Amino acid sequence: MKKAKLFAALILVIAVTVLLVVKTRHASEGEQSEEATETTTSSLTETTTRTQQKIKKVQIYVDPSLYDATVESESDYVQLYQTTDMATVVGKVHRGSWVEYLSQTADLIQIRTDDGLTGYIPQANGEISEVTINDAPKTLSDLKIVLDAGHGGSDSGALSTDGTIMEKDLTLQTVLTIGQTLSDAGVQVSYTRQEDQYLALADITAISLEAEPDLFLSIHYDNYNVSNGNQGFTVYYYYPSYETIATTIADQLVSHVELVSNGSRFGNYFVIREQYVPAILIELGYLNSDHDLQVITSDGYAEQVASGLLAALKEMVAAN
Repeated sequence: MKKAKLFAALILVIAVTVLLVVKTRHASEGEQSEEATETTTSSLTETTTRTQQKIKKVQIYVDPSLYDATVESESDYVQLYQTTDMATVVGKVHRGSWVEYLSQTADLIQIRTDDGLTGYIPQANGEISEVTINDAPKTLSDLKIVLDAGHGGSDSGALSTDGTIMEKDLTLQTVLTIGQTLSDAGVQVSYTRQEDQYLALADITAISLEAEPDLFLSIHYDNYNVSNGNQGFTVYYYYPSYETIATTIADQLVSHVELVSNGSRFGNYFVIREQYVPAILIELGYLNSDHDLQVITSDGYAEQVASGLLAALKEMVAAN
């Protein structure tokens, strides 16, 4: 009887010991797993440290009562004077353009334009702002992009020849596809609109500048005054310093889509003129071209555009 009791007690001690060992091992493994999870999370959220600087910029102002926004004229421009005596005109600057602030007097602001002209404008023609400028992104995950789907709401934009396809619908579809592709690649993407919504041009630029992006891309589809009179895609820039970006995009798109390239061109468009961040407008083919329309509305076209843009962004980041 005593032997039986001793044997039972021994079994109990062994069982308790095994249980304690198992619990200790599980606790240790749990701590290691938690540490691994924390490490993984940290790794996923880690981004390259970006630096920013505050600088003064000047936006050119003209009293709206002096110009007609629908017709380009000399009234849209402010003269740039060589010296403070305002005796010699060295150039002119379009209303809404952003220029570099250099100095000011009681009546004048000294500026430098994007194409390198230096001179003076009247104080009344310049609005001075302190703006934030990002350093060049080194990785795709550093990159902040604002995507703008052209037109929307009551503004249908261009129409196909038979009037059944509206630019505003195609731009939104294309932008959402581009955004998904870029986001999947790690790019930080935001939008001016994600639904059929009308936005004034000034609202579009305000949304973009609020986001402080590295690049603003406005997506459009073209229309020519004669059906089948033109075809292909075109990439527009306003400021000369952004021509390289436009050319890079054009070069990559032509190898991804089945449209001819019209290359990169200067374009005096509000949404790319009235921003101090790099801003590009892309016309992705002509809606009233039978050839282009067939390509534009084919399955996979938006994905091809997105792939071309992603390739261009990779090239631009690598160059930094």
